[in-house]
Amino acid sequence: MTLLGSRFPRLASLPHVPLVRETPVERLEQASHETGGDLWVKRDDLTADAYGGNKVRKLERLIGDAKRQDCDVLITTGAYGSHHSLATSIFGRKWGFDVELVLVPQPITHHVEENLRADLAVGARVHPVKRWAMVPARAAALHASLRFRGRRPYRIGHGGSSPLGAVGYVEAGLELAGQIDAGLVPEPSSIHVALGSAGTVAGLAVGLAAAGLYIPIVAVRVTPLAVCNRLTVTSLLRRTVELLREHDHTFPDVARGATKMITIDGSLYGAGYGQASEAADDAIARAELDGLVLDPTYTAKAFAAFLRDGRTGRDSRLYWHTLSSADLSGLLGEAPPLPSWAK
Repeated sequence: MTLLGSRFPRLASLPHVPLVRETPVERLEQASHETGGDLWVKRDDLTADAYGGNKVRKLERLIGDAKRQDCDVLITTGAYGSHHSLATSIFGRKWGFDVELVLVPQPITHHVEENLRADLAVGARVHPVKRWAMVPARAAALHASLRFRGRRPYRIGHGGSSPLGAVGYVEAGLELAGQIDAGLVPEPSSIHVALGSAGTVAGLAVGLAAAGLYIPIVAVRVTPLAVCNRLTVTSLLRRTVELLREHDHTFPDVARGATKMITIDGSLYGAGYGQASEAADDAIARAELDGLVLDPTYTAKAFAAFLRDGRTGRDSRLYWHTLSSADLSGLLGEAPPLPSWAK
């Protein structure tokens, strides 16, 4: 039984497969000392052994839905180094699905190269396209081709950020509320988290609000404004609440209050998606002192904003760590070299 299902029994009917364990909260001793604040982290890098991070929470629901519909292949999209694509590849294959990825270029860092090679190592088929504008048509054509060949494809949207995917982070909000109630972490004055495709932020706000915790969320935008903005976040949040209330009318209508919790901070986006910045590089080095590994695309920019805001007072703040810390060395030892089309 999930946290959501135990609190709202009718929601136990929502599709689900067990992928995620409860993740710990820890005080960041070095960051707290440096900033003079009381800084904490929610370790969602540890959601699962095979591959952690925030994408796995969404996939619990989406893979569950694909199984319920008796599908046999998953289609999703992202950039070359997409954590969502890699998580889909790993857990999709684990649950018996073939995986097809439509991917677009991004700056090739060591981290991006490892993720792309790991996709190939677990057997995902990659369909590269040159620009984001080409993704919808290529994914639709792939879906049609698979159906024509007698397959049963299931399409997962960018980042897994559909209302059903966001339910994974409604659950995460309830999980944090339980940890606060248990005294494992002080109720923070704010939560900082990377904003990519909005599912994490939208679901988290709904889950916290449903638990009666209207904690401000600083959503640090790391994707282009056209991809994720106030409208996309608000729309996804409202549709997530609607989905939950359709299945259980006792789920509270928290859409208005949850929306007010979210502030979008685009100040550290920098030169573009996946582009390194001085602030991100500094954040990577500082997080390492507390045992956290960041990536330059998402988490480094979010952590940089967290440190900056942590210097403004001694109140407690929480950074939600969304990057997997799973060891991929075994996969990479069997992985093919970087394909020529990605160089």
